[in-house]
Amino acid sequence: MIEVLAGAIILYSTFERSPTSEGWIFRGPGASWVIGGTSGTRSIRVQHPGPTNYTFDDAWSSPLLNTTPLQWYRLSFNSKAPGTTNNPGSVGYGYWSATFYDKQTGNQLPDATFSSVFQSNNWVHNEFRFRTKATVGANGSLLPVQMRINFHSLGSQPLFIDDITVQSTTSQEVAQWADGIYNSFPAKLNYVPKTSRWQRIPLTMQKLRNGQNLRIVMLGDSIQNDTATAPIDVFLEREYPGSKVEIIPSVIGGTGVQYYKNCVQDCILKYKPDLLIIGGISNGNNISDFQSVVNQVRASDRVTKHKTEILLLTKAWSPNNYPNPIDYQLNPSIKELDQNPTNNTTIPNDYRGNLLWFAYANNLEYLDMTGIQSEFIYGPATAAGLGSPDANGNPYSIWMRDNYHLNDYGKQILGRILETYFSL
Repeated sequence: MIEVLAGAIILYSTFERSPTSEGWIFRGPGASWVIGGTSGTRSIRVQHPGPTNYTFDDAWSSPLLNTTPLQWYRLSFNSKAPGTTNNPGSVGYGYWSATFYDKQTGNQLPDATFSSVFQSNNWVHNEFRFRTKATVGANGSLLPVQMRINFHSLGSQPLFIDDITVQSTTSQEVAQWADGIYNSFPAKLNYVPKTSRWQRIPLTMQKLRNGQNLRIVMLGDSIQNDTATAPIDVFLEREYPGSKVEIIPSVIGGTGVQYYKNCVQDCILKYKPDLLIIGGISNGNNISDFQSVVNQVRASDRVTKHKTEILLLTKAWSPNNYPNPIDYQLNPSIKELDQNPTNNTTIPNDYRGNLLWFAYANNLEYLDMTGIQSEFIYGPATAAGLGSPDANGNPYSIWMRDNYHLNDYGKQILGRILETYFSL
């Protein structure tokens, strides 16, 4: 990751002038410039006119901003959300997002970053950190993209935004921000890594220990993108001083290996990953699709003399639609599986078990995220009143930005799992 001068401001808006005169774009009838604000007399509002449904069409979007590849940015803004939250599966009131665009074509990239804005009767200050994206050039080089900051409504309630700043920041500052969020949780992760970890990713661990550059490609769906937007690189660089970790999402919502087996060159190989992490909740249970992806990556490695290590994740989170047995994946009886089959008393005859046997047969690293998160949700989170959901999706919803996706609270848990897994 290339660091730039911390604190360099790339966007500052108080909305005292018409937002459109400063390059802001409004979409939908619920986006307006209104009287009332924090530092002055004006702010922006987003409000979907429908009674319960939300739409991304009702939004304010910033001007296009130039970015540095994989740079961390600090987003701060004031918000007021005085209505009643109506967002099944989440206590989120609205969204903020960062969307990214190919500088050469102008096309929007599929891997946006999203998180929640929460209910507040009065103006409150918000602090977020996010990593920008990149496109790839010759020989795996990373090229800068442009981005917009967006604010989206949920339901029919108004969301007011004022005094927005976006500025570059450092890994150290991001780690402090992340620690502050995590330390505020009454529920802490109870994950203790298996002793069999790392057996099949020796080069990855060697690079980290030696303080070398490590490029990780995260392949999967929007849930895998949520995992990738957690500050994993920051955590690993803190754990292994001198290392430089690049996290590159290669994601399309709702897709899995059944899709990526047909675009291995464009979705994986062009990035030249040191470590390929395949995850999300949309990979089908057809192991032949996994085999096709792995075979193609290894065939390319034999030709190019590159070495790509692979880590397989079981489903990384669960939709918050309990008690629907089709989608809800966590269970108090589920415990983390060891990647060494002989270390498990039993191996379930399901996706988790099939993926474990496949990883073992192909010498691929395996991490049972479903088991780890079940132990967290039904352990510390439930004990703190933030875990196993009732029929309305509460209080599990504190971790979610909607019924399927995580906010920054949930991303903290995903990031801390991988931090703990890779830590000495």
